[in-house]
Amino acid sequence: MTQPIDYDARGHIILTCRCILESEGNEGAFAEPFVSAVYGVCSKQSFADRGLDLIAAFDQIPLQEIIKTMRGLDLFKESSIGHYLSMIVENKVRKILSPPQPEPPPKPSKRERLAADKQATAAANRRIVEQKIELGHKLAALRDTILSNRKFGSAVRKQFGLDDALQVAEMMRVARRYGDRPEIYSNVGWRVLTELASSVTSDEEHRKFETRISAGERVNGAEIIRARATIGVRTPRSARDERANHIGSG
Repeated sequence: MTQPIDYDARGHIILTCRCILESEGNEGAFAEPFVSAVYGVCSKQSFADRGLDLIAAFDQIPLQEIIKTMRGLDLFKESSIGHYLSMIVENKVRKILSPPQPEPPPKPSKRERLAADKQATAAANRRIVEQKIELGHKLAALRDTILSNRKFGSAVRKQFGLDDALQVAEMMRVARRYGDRPEIYSNVGWRVLTELASSVTSDEEHRKFETRISAGERVNGAEIIRARATIGVRTPRSARDERANHIGSG
């Protein structure tokens, strides 16, 4: 925690002494031009406000080594070395106490956002499928122990809170056919599974779509329904249309 320092000359001098004498490795730097360089830092309010943090910062600033390096470069006149030492010390203190903040990560592009949304949606759909298949396994196991439709429906309502018999049958059918085939159920949505597991989907269509799905091809429920229609399988919609045409012609 920082400690406030009085901003008069005595406070700055005391802080200067502490920065040199209490920092690691700088005990021998209590002389010129080190004292002037450190005082130049300590006399600035923005640094003095940091108190103990400022003193600790000098553990990372080997004053005597800096002077030795400067003289070894043979670039500085002895009369100006104190001036440049002050600049170096201040820059080092500023870097330690206020390190540069990392650049914020770039904002994702529109394509990246769309891809992330697509992945999130796919992950959510997989969780829904997995949950329904797990429930379907439980329903199927219960069904195997209860032959009576009425008793089974009552048990399902009591244990799982499900009233929709068609939904229950759908989950059991999908779980029985694809519950042990993650290469299928992990790559499609629930509607595809229900249409694929439907009793009106032929074995030939099963094999064709399962092969495509396993190979990573995209398949949707409407495509399965159309495939059934091409081989003369009546869908609920086609049956309704047929009844409507019959009534219209009557």
